[in-house]
Amino acid sequence: MREGYEGAEHQLTDLATRLSTERLEAIQAATAHKFDAPLAITNVRIFDPHAKALTALSTVTVKDGVITAVVPGVTDMGGDYVVDGQGGTLVPGLIDMHAHLGQDGALKNIAAGVTLVRDMGNDNAVLKELIGKIDAGTLAGPRVVRSGFIEGKSPFSSNNGILVNSEEEAVAAVDWYADQGDFWQIKIYNSMNPAWVPAIVKRAHERGLRVTGHVPAFTDANHMIEAGYDEMTHINQVMLGWVLTQGEDTRTLLRLTALQRLPQLDLGSEPVQHTLDLMVQKHVAIDPTYAIHEALLLSRNGETQAGMADYIDHMPVAVQRQAKAAWSAINSPEDDAAYKGAFDQITDTLQRMKDRGIFIVFGTDMGGALTLHRELELYQNIGFTPAEILARATLEEASYMGLGDTLGSIEPGKQADFLLVPGNPVEDLKAIKTIRLVSKGDTVYFPSEIYPYFGIRPFTDIPAVQAPAAADPE
Repeated sequence: MREGYEGAEHQLTDLATRLSTERLEAIQAATAHKFDAPLAITNVRIFDPHAKALTALSTVTVKDGVITAVVPGVTDMGGDYVVDGQGGTLVPGLIDMHAHLGQDGALKNIAAGVTLVRDMGNDNAVLKELIGKIDAGTLAGPRVVRSGFIEGKSPFSSNNGILVNSEEEAVAAVDWYADQGDFWQIKIYNSMNPAWVPAIVKRAHERGLRVTGHVPAFTDANHMIEAGYDEMTHINQVMLGWVLTQGEDTRTLLRLTALQRLPQLDLGSEPVQHTLDLMVQKHVAIDPTYAIHEALLLSRNGETQAGMADYIDHMPVAVQRQAKAAWSAINSPEDDAAYKGAFDQITDTLQRMKDRGIFIVFGTDMGGALTLHRELELYQNIGFTPAEILARATLEEASYMGLGDTLGSIEPGKQADFLLVPGNPVEDLKAIKTIRLVSKGDTVYFPSEIYPYFGIRPFTDIPAVQAPAAADPE
């Protein structure tokens, strides 16, 4: 704030929030399509995450936000609104397993085919209000699975969720989240006292909540796994325990800069194998956030980030400029080599985790949307096929969160969450970047109507909707 205007901070923040909300509500009103008769998507192949393959050409019908039928062939759907998929592919809605959702990003996720996110920590009241507006249809956004963020108070604290000063307060925070009834898990952060974690985990499990999180400062992944973590958050949080020395403080940027030490690490060494053994024995999953590590370790000034190369020409000039900025200080050839080597070691570690059967979930920590597309395609580096990636990013992750009965695949009785692409993502995963239509429940969006509001040049055409006789869309 300019000196002398500090007292206006809240006034300006409230004004900015109100204006942003009004703008996004107007975009929702202009681009959200609902229909007064069933909707049929015909002449499409469907990605089946059970079979990890495409079906023959089929027709999918939707009524009141629920899939009512999936029938072979190109069917004459008299009395329905009809979209001709022109031989394209219908894919279940994508899932970002590491979000921190805001209202602007909520709309961008929908445009990118992301219909479900797992929020990993937020301002509890703000997120609750946003979910209410999404559910009411006044704002566009994905479905949200909530994580209860708990952080220890320190000079380095994150201010999301609930900050605690004692083990008693931490356990009480678990109870508060459990009492709300709409949280799936607890997430622990860097300033948490490691000695309090066993009590947090014990209470969370007693209350039916899973536990994940960062590795608190002054401990390592092994201790958190032994304490009962169900999942580890960020691959660097696991790997730092193999290269840090006692007393080093990961509440600081050391948790990122220390990755320069990874190239010297022997991934066949006993400490590495012990951690992987613990994860296997205790069925601990991993949320690596692979793409954010690519951006952190491989971006260089003057070079477009690899993760944005496929769509950067569609972005506004400011985004194009940001895409050519390094995330880390690269001050020497040695720094350059160390960070590149660190990314190779991360890839090798993820390969070892996959080979050991450790369950990997795909999340971005970068807002999802187009960055989720990059997160998904990176897993081809460790042997996932496009079909395996799509199955994991849809039905398998939905089932992991207990939602597989209603979400994650295109089957009668399930919610109508899917996206239409012209190409074949089983042959080339990049096909998911060109989306003609997104359905979330009873609402259909055409991304090419949404993107111009953000200065983004659309990626494809808007499919025609054939109305039934004597019927008009709402």
